[in-house]
Amino acid sequence: MHNHGEHEHHHLGHEHHYHIPTTGTLRLKEKEHLIDNIWAFRFNPDQPLSWTPGQFIRIEIPHDDADKEGTKRWFTISSTPHDGYIQITTRITDTTFKQALTTLKVGEEAQLIEQPDGDFVWQESDKPLVLVAGGIGITPFYSILKARGHSGQPVSATLIYSGRTNELPFKAEFDEASRRHPEFMVHYVIGEPLSAYKLTQLVPNINSSQVYVSGPESMVEELGKQLEENGLTGDALHQDYFPHYTEVNY
Repeated sequence: MHNHGEHEHHHLGHEHHYHIPTTGTLRLKEKEHLIDNIWAFRFNPDQPLSWTPGQFIRIEIPHDDADKEGTKRWFTISSTPHDGYIQITTRITDTTFKQALTTLKVGEEAQLIEQPDGDFVWQESDKPLVLVAGGIGITPFYSILKARGHSGQPVSATLIYSGRTNELPFKAEFDEASRRHPEFMVHYVIGEPLSAYKLTQLVPNINSSQVYVSGPESMVEELGKQLEENGLTGDALHQDYFPHYTEVNY
């Protein structure tokens, strides 16, 4: 798998897009502390942006004395098109980029350096959908499920959401969604690594499902390998990688 150097969010196959980036600015509308060290940043773009829930953008926040991870990152858009703003949800760490993001004041700007892209999106299927998130890897699923709920479409999926602790972003929203949508199931796996064995216990028919896995790069790779060894076919496995997150900080 290729890795685009230092960045936060990256989708397999993204390097094959040779489009010319369309630039713009994102003006900070508000920021909100969600839970633990996770914050949501909401921006107004200077031009209308269209995207499919689950896609990501690339942002630059120019700053002096940038560390080796640099001034640019990929982020999943965790808001939905009907929200009317662009939200990114992220853990705040001590990298210079994250510090520059944290100190942005309302009204200040980040640069949009690539338009929304990516194919980690809801695909209609006759098979049941299983969505597997490790930590901050929840962001594409949050956008996807929220958009479906808002447009009145069925949310026929099982979400398996793994975290180091119970401090999980969007947990209250998923609990509420599972009460509202009997076809939507959510399982939390706290403080233990996800494995194909664990997933099969929770979803016995996982090999006849479409499985989406999102989270730290190491987790997504290892779980994908285990699932395929366990009998899941490659075309039923969809993966979204978050480099820079590990089992320690996801």
